[in-house]
Amino acid sequence: MSAVSAADLRKCWIANAESLHRKGHFANYTPKQLAEVLKKGYLGRWPPDDAIRIAKQEAERGYSHRMPQFSDNMRDHGLVGEEVREKLLNILKEIPPESYKPPKELSEPPGYPFHFQCRTLRCEVYFKFQILGTTQKPQVLFWSCHPPVY
Repeated sequence: MSAVSAADLRKCWIANAESLHRKGHFANYTPKQLAEVLKKGYLGRWPPDDAIRIAKQEAERGYSHRMPQFSDNMRDHGLVGEEVREKLLNILKEIPPESYKPPKELSEPPGYPFHFQCRTLRCEVYFKFQILGTTQKPQVLFWSCHPPVY
């Protein structure tokens, strides 16, 4: 993980949200969601760095779920079976928290999309997961890991 401080990460997320807002990225957000993302720099219960930690923890324990699209994305990278779990854990270790990009399309709860250069897959990726459940019993769903669409 990045050695960036929590305060610096928050400033980064807020600046990124403000920039995306100027570009119309949040057109589908309700006024309440827009206020939240502009205030915190992210949507949802957990800051992106905590979300990464939770996703990594749950994946290591084997308590996460890979959605069919995620499995298809991994297959596109030539990964199947146990190799997917191993590479997923490596990817989670290298996600820079500052690469969080608030989702354009909303779901409930909001997802955590990251856009970064992935050393494990040797390419730029759009990596998205979602955290359901409670603080005591989070449930992580891995949705996608594919080249970004511009």
